[in-house]
Amino acid sequence: MSTKQVKVNSGEVSRPSYMDTGSERGSEGVGMDDITIPRVDVLQALSPQRKKTNAEYIEGAEEGMLFNTVTKQLYGSNFLFVPVYFRKEYVIWKDRKEGGGFAGAFASEQEAQNAMADQDLNPEIHQITDTGQHFGLLVDDYESDNPKIEEAVISMSRSKMKVSRQLNTMIRMAGGDRFERAYTVASTESTNNNGDEFWNISVKQMGYVSESVFKAAETVYTSITSGTSDVSREAN
Repeated sequence: MSTKQVKVNSGEVSRPSYMDTGSERGSEGVGMDDITIPRVDVLQALSPQRKKTNAEYIEGAEEGMLFNTVTKQLYGSNFLFVPVYFRKEYVIWKDRKEGGGFAGAFASEQEAQNAMADQDLNPEIHQITDTGQHFGLLVDDYESDNPKIEEAVISMSRSKMKVSRQLNTMIRMAGGDRFERAYTVASTESTNNNGDEFWNISVKQMGYVSESVFKAAETVYTSITSGTSDVSREAN
């Protein structure tokens, strides 16, 4: 199982001075329902992104690679991540074999169960997953004053819930704002209780971020907590 490292490629933090008017003209009508933050996940051996005949195919995709579920960008085996905001959810997903799809996200398992009953959803087709949504920034250099930055969400459920707890614990122990430090997120081989191999992720704490990255994270934090943007609900 091999992976290759691909550098994050996205927009710069700063813009030309003639554009820096401090306004956001043209986006006055954009609300929470109009913006999604892409999710990042890890490719498995049977992921549809690896099948040339599948509409979700990504050229060059290999198992163990981290990728963007919306832009289809491949990040290789690791990237730098600055966590900004955490939210626990209970998400209802439809089984991929039955067409897949998002059916709702709720603050508690009871609310999700009530929604299943209200919508008369078949529990053999729909499943409630305990999910940790880690909103943050992908950066090419967390210490740079002019880094390349990309907003993303790492959705951690099932086998990734242990990693979610580890990340939250490291952040709590470090103290301060959630977005003061950067972390390396890497794909790693794991084995389930049945002895089957699969790809999971691991996290490692790095150093404090630059002022530029910190300010960008503050902006994203405000956007999320004000309800302006939310995680992409596209199945993958």
